[in-house]
Amino acid sequence: MRSKSMAYLGVALVGLSLMAGCVRHNTTSARPPVATDASTSAVAFLGKTFAVIPFTIPATDADLLAGYLPAARVVPEVAPVHLDAALDQALAGSKQTLAPANLAASCAKSAPRGEESGRLATLRYYQNVGKCAGVDFVVVPMVIDWRERVGSEIGSTNPASVDFVLYLIDVRTGGLIKQYHFDETQKSLSANILDARKFVARNGRWLSAMELAQEGLKQGLAELGL
Repeated sequence: MRSKSMAYLGVALVGLSLMAGCVRHNTTSARPPVATDASTSAVAFLGKTFAVIPFTIPATDADLLAGYLPAARVVPEVAPVHLDAALDQALAGSKQTLAPANLAASCAKSAPRGEESGRLATLRYYQNVGKCAGVDFVVVPMVIDWRERVGSEIGSTNPASVDFVLYLIDVRTGGLIKQYHFDETQKSLSANILDARKFVARNGRWLSAMELAQEGLKQGLAELGL
């Protein structure tokens, strides 16, 4: 009798185990879609510290951390100054912990380059900037091309064009963990019907280069989790 009861108990436990397995399986399949990388990165970086250095104009391919410079490009010397102001404004609402801007700028001036050559030396330099600022991550902004609108917001013979990149460096490992590349020349609705929503959002206006850059900075900071 005892052995028969034990057999019944064993069958019952197996049944419960199978039912539990089914419940777990159903729960997993019913989960909502996983958030995009852009939205989850902000949570992953909570409690970390960032240094955002001023914009620079890369002179050679070795100054970039990825990709290559275009053959023809124009960047007025005043462009990085305006971009720094726009970047500061865009970061004003950030929930991340940012090093003081003057500290980041000072470290960018004083940090040594690596003894390696090429891009590895450039990467080591930005790692040293982060060590100088005492942060976990360094945001490296570079402006590659900048062409101002010719005309007005209601009509332009040459639309604004902006090309910049934001790199995110892990100071502990010295690695490039993320980048955001913004490269846009505004087009008319007839020239690119796929951008109809963007055209409407801009109220059919031809943007200045700074307005175009502000849109890109907002997108880029969100992409980097800032």
